[in-house]
Amino acid sequence: MPSIKQAILYSSLGRYLLMAIGLASSMITARLLSPEEIGTFAIASSVVMIMAEFRMLGANAYLVRQAEVTIEKIRSAYGLTMLVSWGLGLVLAVASLPLAGFFEIEGLAAVFLILSISFLLAPYISIPDALLVRNYRFREITTINVTSSVIQLALVIALIKNGFSFYSLAIAQAAQIFVQFVLSLYFTRDVKVYVPRFTGMREIAKLGIFVSVGHVVRKAQQTFPDMLIGKLGSPTQVGLFSRGLGFTVFISTLLLSGVSPVALPYFSEVRNKGQDVVAAYRHASELIAGVVWPVLAVASVASLPAIRLMFGDQWDQAAPIAAVAAFWAILRSAHVMAPNAMVAVGEEGSMLAKEVIVFALFLVATTIGYLQFGLIGVAYGFVFSGLTDFLVSSWFMKHKVGVGFLSYCAGVQSSAVVALVCWGAAKLLNWYIPFADTSPFMVLLYISAVLPPVWLATILLLRHPLRDQLLVVYNKLISKI
Repeated sequence: MPSIKQAILYSSLGRYLLMAIGLASSMITARLLSPEEIGTFAIASSVVMIMAEFRMLGANAYLVRQAEVTIEKIRSAYGLTMLVSWGLGLVLAVASLPLAGFFEIEGLAAVFLILSISFLLAPYISIPDALLVRNYRFREITTINVTSSVIQLALVIALIKNGFSFYSLAIAQAAQIFVQFVLSLYFTRDVKVYVPRFTGMREIAKLGIFVSVGHVVRKAQQTFPDMLIGKLGSPTQVGLFSRGLGFTVFISTLLLSGVSPVALPYFSEVRNKGQDVVAAYRHASELIAGVVWPVLAVASVASLPAIRLMFGDQWDQAAPIAAVAAFWAILRSAHVMAPNAMVAVGEEGSMLAKEVIVFALFLVATTIGYLQFGLIGVAYGFVFSGLTDFLVSSWFMKHKVGVGFLSYCAGVQSSAVVALVCWGAAKLLNWYIPFADTSPFMVLLYISAVLPPVWLATILLLRHPLRDQLLVVYNKLISKI
């Protein structure tokens, strides 16, 4: 079985490739489709994304967390997933017309129908994926995801060129799911378990309800604004907000993608071996913050040239949204591994409670923000929810997992200083060469030349925990020369 380091390597490689493909897809579609067309698909996908979190009902998390997986457990996981996923797919298909009528957008019903296809194939993607994850077979997972994404991108371009408008995005996504279905079964062919069992599902459902609802609540923070703005505003506003928030989410996901998939099996293994989950969590959080926070701080300053470079000048109005949302991403990333840590130690109920509290305040903040200040108000609502997430997560991690609040803050203090220094350097650079009046490509070159040395120097001077990791890499490189 591959090691943790190999798993992180393949996970990181796969996720970065997916980020590159996703970036290319976003840049191409932003230039081939209008904000209204992209906004229309964003509304439909936001509804489907929420429902999609329920279709697995925690069966994958159940299989990953188990110390031993039997044929009966796999069959029961298939049975529960099929009942839920196929049922949701049917509900989505039946509700396609009423949902289109609710948002009052022509053509939305057909998009819902196309997207409902994914629910039929989901069981034979999620269960094989769980079996691959628990064995750290991220090489195969990377192959599945990258191959399906490349096919999706090629199909999107071809369909848009042939006049399919926003339907192109839905059709290509359905094709991507089919490719994942075929490859997932191929890479788990040694298991040869395909027939569901509709007994023994209670234990899976018990975990699944907590995990799935928690994922839904967490995911809804990114999808609810699309539905809110789509109902109270216009598809164009949805498109602008989704691009602004999407830029921030892209940066955050790019930095965290290699770690997140490995977090649950890693914490589960630490716990099963009787090792210190608290120490593992604290150390991992310090390393993550040292990388993520400075980059997001710089992104908040350089949002306008970044948006122009990625999507074009027609998306300038999305830049202020991205600048504000970057601070939400910083606050949210502070305890990004908290859900996985709580599930790993059997505190999935606490994880769900945390997510519900944060989401309830998020709904209020973003709704009031939009009604009072428009799109930028929604962005500030995100920042408020990020602060809430940090405080509530800190409380639960202290009382349910044992991560002390003061010791955690002391650990990430140096990361906050690094982020502040990088933010200040970006501000000075913006003063020296105004980003709004400079070519986006030139701004990127200036940032690439100035900020990495600033970050590295601050890491070394503060003796940040990343310093030891960097020295290890440096010594290995020197030894090979």
